[in-house]
Amino acid sequence: MSQTESPSTSSGPDAELRRYRSLRDALLWLAGMLLLTYLASVLTLPWKAVSLLFAAAGLVWGVVALVRTAHVKSPWLLRFATAAAMAGCAVFGFVASAQILFWDATEQFETCTSSALTDRALQGCTGAYTEQLGGFQ
Repeated sequence: MSQTESPSTSSGPDAELRRYRSLRDALLWLAGMLLLTYLASVLTLPWKAVSLLFAAAGLVWGVVALVRTAHVKSPWLLRFATAAAMAGCAVFGFVASAQILFWDATEQFETCTSSALTDRALQGCTGAYTEQLGGFQ
């Protein structure tokens, strides 16, 4: 390899292996961010807000992974799975942001459900939460 040739534009088995490893790393980060987004979204307030950061990071890593799939010979399923993981990050982030938007109602609901011992009490908590959100079901 000459000195004017950069490692990313070089060809050969080593360069291709580096590209595959780079794609693998991006996919692992994306999967990790998807998992962390989900786990943070089920926490109680105020920790639920952390899921928004993980969701944003997951979307960034998803874009990086999609760009890197274009540089290697990869099956369409890999691109589809990357897009699905990005959609998962977006959905979990959207749900968490909606719960953060209705902070007081969500906080009261979490307090109510943590002290509810029966199904009837849980239904009462859900009914009160629905009423506080303006009747959306």
